[in-house]
Amino acid sequence: MGVDISGRNPINDDGDYFSSNWWAWRPIHMLSEVAIEVKKLKMNTNGWGSNDGKGLRTQKQCDRLADALEEMLKTNFSDKLEEENDRIYYCMGSWVEDGTGKFMTTEEQEELNDEYSYGTILHSPIVTKDGKLVVPSHSSSLIHIQIWIKFLRNCGGFRIY
Repeated sequence: MGVDISGRNPINDDGDYFSSNWWAWRPIHMLSEVAIEVKKLKMNTNGWGSNDGKGLRTQKQCDRLADALEEMLKTNFSDKLEEENDRIYYCMGSWVEDGTGKFMTTEEQEELNDEYSYGTILHSPIVTKDGKLVVPSHSSSLIHIQIWIKFLRNCGGFRIY
C-alpha cells in the first residue's frame, strides 16, 4: 500500500500525480509539517497520514509550502543531502539493518529507541554495539523530496488517496 496524491488542477504532468510508499511518505509529511510550522503557514495537515482525500486546496498554498521546503533543505540539510540518493531518516520506532532491510529484534529496537527518540532525524546509518549498521525504517531520498516539491509547484492543490 502507498500514498497516491492527485493534483486538483494540474498545470502540467509534473503536477498530475505523486506517489510514495508509506515508508518514504512519512518523512516527507514530517518535513512538510516542520516547514509549515517554521514559516507559520496556515495549513492543515490533518489527514495527510491517511488516504482520505485531504490535502491543500490552492496553488498558492502549494507554492508557499514548496518555497518553505526548498528553504529548509538549503538551510538545514544542504551539507547532508547533496546527491540524489542521499537519504533523510525519520525515527518512528522501527529499525532495519542497512542494506538488507531486515527488521531488528524488539530488544534491539527498544535500545535504539531509547537513544534516538521518536522524531529524530538522521542522515546516515548507526553502528550498534554489535557492529551492525542500522537505519530507521522510514526514509526518503533527496530526489523523492525534490519530486514532491516539483509536484507542489504544478498541481493546483492536491488530494491524498
